[in-house]
Amino acid sequence: MGQKLVSYFATAKAKGGLGAQVKLAAITKMSSAKAATEEDSSANIALFEKAISMI
Repeated sequence: MGQKLVSYFATAKAKGGLGAQVKLAAITKMSSAKAATEEDSSANIALFEKAISMI
């Protein structure tokens, strides 16, 4: 569960390090630990896609 969502945190880290990961968590209201347990639903993926485009 949440493998796709966790991959967004890796993408954020590549884009801007820890600060980008913190920003992703703030925008999505989901930590990387919580993302790992959440379902890779279309709604969650859409949320993360939008958030990653804002970083």
